[in-house]
Amino acid sequence: AIGSTHYDTLSAAISELQEETKTNILLLDNVTEVVTIPANRNITLDLAGYTLKNNETPQDNNTNANDRHHTVTNNGTLTIVDSSSTKTGRVDNVSHGKGALVNYGTATLNGGTFTRSEEASTSPTDNGGNSWYVIDNQGNMTIDGATVTNKGYYSSLIRNFGKSNENVATLTVTSGILSNEQFIAVKNDDYGKLKLTGGTITSGDQAVQNWNEATISGGNLTGSVIIWSYTGHPSSTTISGETTITGDVKAV
Repeated sequence: AIGSTHYDTLSAAISELQEETKTNILLLDNVTEVVTIPANRNITLDLAGYTLKNNETPQDNNTNANDRHHTVTNNGTLTIVDSSSTKTGRVDNVSHGKGALVNYGTATLNGGTFTRSEEASTSPTDNGGNSWYVIDNQGNMTIDGATVTNKGYYSSLIRNFGKSNENVATLTVTSGILSNEQFIAVKNDDYGKLKLTGGTITSGDQAVQNWNEATISGGNLTGSVIIWSYTGHPSSTTISGETTITGDVKAV
């Protein structure tokens, strides 16, 4: 729903939006579809305790083929909240090589749980036929109150990946729960800028893997923090403040 107007699909509601006009969309039931938010759209999506999950047939046939089957692909400005008292709102993806949220624009995650409920990986060399990042950020993202979780052994939970020194990806975590059972929780990839000031990050392997620039000044991290670099691409990590790390800190 947008106000008192109800729509059969989330895509239909999004198609009604005017450029640059900030609009609230409320889920009224569980939704199974893939949605793309165009550039120049400003949406607050309230999960309201319901689940948004991808299907195998995208509603928008004009969507870039590489983005098809991601549950949400954001090119605009997106805020996700969950106003329900139960806090059961979820964004889920069930397809191999696809994520719950892929962000090219600006995204703020204030609520909801993001996951891949049919993750099938069993080791770092075996994806089980169904694995990928839960969130792939190639724009600007803030996580402040959301939960991102997976039982992954093959793919990182979150990837923050920029395109160049002039086109970086920024990920800021101020609060929330990020948990990946046996693999990397937050991978700050090439041309990524990561800022952690709070939240709980848990991994059976690496809480943070940094390939570019990371500033950690708060939060509770369980798992190693490993700083990687390679020829022609140095990286840096600053750790300070009230940060608690249960695990090794290494530079490779």
